[in-house]
Amino acid sequence: MIEEAKKEREKAAERSFTYANEVEKVHANLYQKALDNLGKLPEADYYVCSVCGYTCENEPPDRCPVCNAVKKAFFKVD
Repeated sequence: MIEEAKKEREKAAERSFTYANEVEKVHANLYQKALDNLGKLPEADYYVCSVCGYTCENEPPDRCPVCNAVKKAFFKVD
């Protein structure tokens, strides 16, 4: 879909698909970490970028590594 959006010069679609692709890699890593350490991980807060969906543990970064949004774009998952 990313390549198709590039061919069609659909910048918004290309950006959206690229963000989704990168964010799903992060989600897969978080899920794998949880599975590999089932019942052993300390409780953690999770923060999600409201622009692209990037998810991180404990503290949001100053800038989102996927979309470059500022720290205040993150919200804590309750």
